[in-house]
Amino acid sequence: MVRILVLVGILISLPVQSQQSLRTMLGDSVNTSYKLKSDRFRSMWSGKIKGERYYNDTFTPGKVNDSTFLLRYDQYADQFEFKKKFEQEEDLVERELSVVITYDSLKFYFLPYYYKNQKKFNVGYLNLVDDLDSLKIYRKYEVTFRPATFSPTTIEIGFPPRYIHRKLFFIQRRDNTPVQIGKRKLVKLYESFQMNVKGEF
Repeated sequence: MVRILVLVGILISLPVQSQQSLRTMLGDSVNTSYKLKSDRFRSMWSGKIKGERYYNDTFTPGKVNDSTFLLRYDQYADQFEFKKKFEQEEDLVERELSVVITYDSLKFYFLPYYYKNQKKFNVGYLNLVDDLDSLKIYRKYEVTFRPATFSPTTIEIGFPPRYIHRKLFFIQRRDNTPVQIGKRKLVKLYESFQMNVKGEF
């Protein structure tokens, strides 16, 4: 009788041990895969941020109003840096409404502006594309930062930290604050003036 009870106990314990063993194997497999993915994720960007925050990383000749400087445009900070000589340390151009910057053959104005539907307000540099007397068209080189995203699943790796670039367009009617306009509406606006679209979209 005792032997029978022992045998029954062994038979009952086998599926439990088997399940525990299977769970351990699965857990080890997931941990190994997660570690491999984590290593791949780190090696994918090597601690560096993907993309560029500067319009051009090199200082190039330009003008702040009528004064000539070496300039560099930090699009992420929406800030111009300047210096008089290459060996000097850079300084920041004061962000004032009276400042007009000529950089890479483009005119930049420091202006207040609205995003679409006038729900969000900001102040920054806008590049004048066209001046049609009562209507001005501006372009905005906007750069935002997106932090690293690491997917908890073993299939996807995730994304490294990166700078996201967008070209936005704004219209200013007379002396009103510039308001963002979509690309399709901008094309139609140019067509109404019987003009070709300037610049790249």
